[in-house]
Amino acid sequence: MTVTATRAVEPRTVAFWTMAVLMLFGLWESEKNLLPSMRAFPASTVVDVVFLVVSLAFGLWLIRRVLRPVQAPPWSGTWLAVLWGGLAACGIALLLNGMLLSAWSRTLDLETASAWSAALTAPINEEFAKAAGVFLLAAVSTRLVRGAADGFVLGALVGFGFQVFENFSYGFMQVMVYGGVDSTAATAQALGIRFFLTGLGSHWAMSAVAGAGIGYLVGAVRRPLGRRVWVAIGCMVLAMAMHWQFDSPVTQHLIEPIGPTLINFVIALIVYRMVRRDFRSRWDAASAEEVRAGVLEPEEAQTLSRRRARKRHVKAFPKGPEREAAASRQAAALALVEDRTADR
Repeated sequence: MTVTATRAVEPRTVAFWTMAVLMLFGLWESEKNLLPSMRAFPASTVVDVVFLVVSLAFGLWLIRRVLRPVQAPPWSGTWLAVLWGGLAACGIALLLNGMLLSAWSRTLDLETASAWSAALTAPINEEFAKAAGVFLLAAVSTRLVRGAADGFVLGALVGFGFQVFENFSYGFMQVMVYGGVDSTAATAQALGIRFFLTGLGSHWAMSAVAGAGIGYLVGAVRRPLGRRVWVAIGCMVLAMAMHWQFDSPVTQHLIEPIGPTLINFVIALIVYRMVRRDFRSRWDAASAEEVRAGVLEPEEAQTLSRRRARKRHVKAFPKGPEREAAASRQAAALALVEDRTADR
């Protein structure tokens, strides 16, 4: 008698391939919508692509450098987050937004639908599509999302990916507004407004707030489940409210041009400071415990949480095996305290 063993499929495998398939769907959906415009206006395409590359490089550097205390998220998680936002979430949003906008046009009168359809559509479809990416990243690897700090930065990266691609598409939309005349100027104007005027409080800020709640839900397992659920719901509702006021004709009429942007930026900054303070307090406690246990030297513990201090500490050793050994010890100590700091 032959017994055939079946190997259970791991959740992280399902999550990864779910992300991959939906990214391909988003790429197909985007290609279907944008390729005709790219072929019709090659000069605008060049401007759009150059701006996409430059803004992506700058944004990745800034988010990874500033929004995650102690050290940046791994590059694997960074690119999964950005690609989910730029491809999968955008593709899902394009599909669902079309359905919901059509429903509003049938339900509401023409004037109301024209004024309110964006504010009634995007906060629902786009925020849930982006937040799904943070949930899937947590399923791909539990080490990617170990608390609110990880959720915040990964949410920001998902939102930033969405924001960069949306800027790319709006570059062509503005050409249509101009009737196809002087397409490069139209594209440059749209990109400039969306990056320099509204980019400060756009999708990255909304998704960072939602991501912080998701990170707290899936990572802070030592906290009561009910509290984690309510925090996640609260952060999601707050992100949707941020998106609503960003698109609402009320705020656009009263406090344009940069009022909605500044509101979202301030909210994201407040959430960031709360998340950072909680992370730092747990880091300091874990580091102090390792010093008392004799695992870390006091001087080593003081430099470990600061990027520049870590570099100076390693460079103080002579080049060669001694410096390499110091770098290895530092990497091991950093991983140890990171694990101890995880809110689980």
